[in-house]
Amino acid sequence: MFNSENPRCARLAVLAVTAAAAVSLAACSSSSNDNTAKPPAPVSPTSVAPKPPPAPPMGHDEVEGLVRSVSGNTIQLTQRDRTAAAVDFTPTTMVTELGPAALTDVTPGSCVDVQLAAPNGPPGGPVTAQLVTISPSEGGKCAPAPNPGVNGTVSSVSGNVIAVNAVDPTGKTTPATADVTEATTYNKHAVTNTQAIQNGKCMAAQGIKNAGVLQAATIDLEPCPPMGSPHHHFFHIPHLPHIHHH
Repeated sequence: MFNSENPRCARLAVLAVTAAAAVSLAACSSSSNDNTAKPPAPVSPTSVAPKPPPAPPMGHDEVEGLVRSVSGNTIQLTQRDRTAAAVDFTPTTMVTELGPAALTDVTPGSCVDVQLAAPNGPPGGPVTAQLVTISPSEGGKCAPAPNPGVNGTVSSVSGNVIAVNAVDPTGKTTPATADVTEATTYNKHAVTNTQAIQNGKCMAAQGIKNAGVLQAATIDLEPCPPMGSPHHHFFHIPHLPHIHHH
């Protein structure tokens, strides 16, 4: 009981009790907040994207012949020995077609297959070109040609002289030159698309055979040569130098 005769003491006692209650409530509130606070979310490790698989090998199987039909992405051919063959292609298949060209189409970095107008002279000496066949390179490289002559990567063209880094069947390169004249003719394997694959054209395809069907990585179209010449390859696929790897 407070002494009613001492009101000042009574007021002090009430203030003390009120302050103590406020401190107690604050402590409870703080304790409650600590208990109900959620732990921080764990930090997930940085995800690493998987590496893409390596590109499949180009393959070295070849098929050549006369186009008999094209249905969807499948070509039916008649080969030189009169047997049938099938070739599948995709939007990524590289298609080239042989057509007429000129000396101006011979540019540094392109591949040339030079057929000679006369037998070779001394090794490394100039030769005269009868026919120059131009084709795109693959990674800056050119394949050896199956025919005798000068073939490789063009290093320069000056006047009527074509300088070539010639490549032999072993893959060795040596400098060579070929002189062109007014009688020299030119043709070129120009890059085109699958719409150029039509009945009656002759073609050579390269890729990987699967269940008897060639999955073509490259297709080269050319005018059909006379049939019936055994042991004669009427196609040269110069834009795939690695077909000669073993």
